[in-house]
Amino acid sequence: MFLSINNNAEVMQLPVPPSEYNVPSPWGTEQVDGLQQSLLLIGLKGLRSVDIKSFFPIRDYPFLQNRNMWGMAYVNTIERWREMRIPIRLVIVDSKGAQSLNMAVAITNFEHGVGRSGDIDYTLQMTEFPFVSTARS
Repeated sequence: MFLSINNNAEVMQLPVPPSEYNVPSPWGTEQVDGLQQSLLLIGLKGLRSVDIKSFFPIRDYPFLQNRNMWGMAYVNTIERWREMRIPIRLVIVDSKGAQSLNMAVAITNFEHGVGRSGDIDYTLQMTEFPFVSTARS
């Protein structure tokens, strides 16, 4: 699981990716009651979201997927990226290296704290950031 900014100018691989995650993909609909029956109007596609929970280690573990940073360095990087107010690229790859998700996101909430082990437990909530085209066709 990777986060990056500015076309991979900075890339962060999460050291302990979550064992599971969900990507809700909402679609706007509206139910309208007619004289004889109800109708369902199909609206626009909503924004996908991803919530992940894991931890940033402060010591080495054999299962880590990244050893470039430790503990609060991850937190500081994420906070610095958020303060830049630019989209972040989320890329998730499966165990065979195939990409399962690649989308621009905004971090909508980031909670972190010290767990029992001393590691930094965190929850990262991200929402899809759609790029708007201003080009005329």
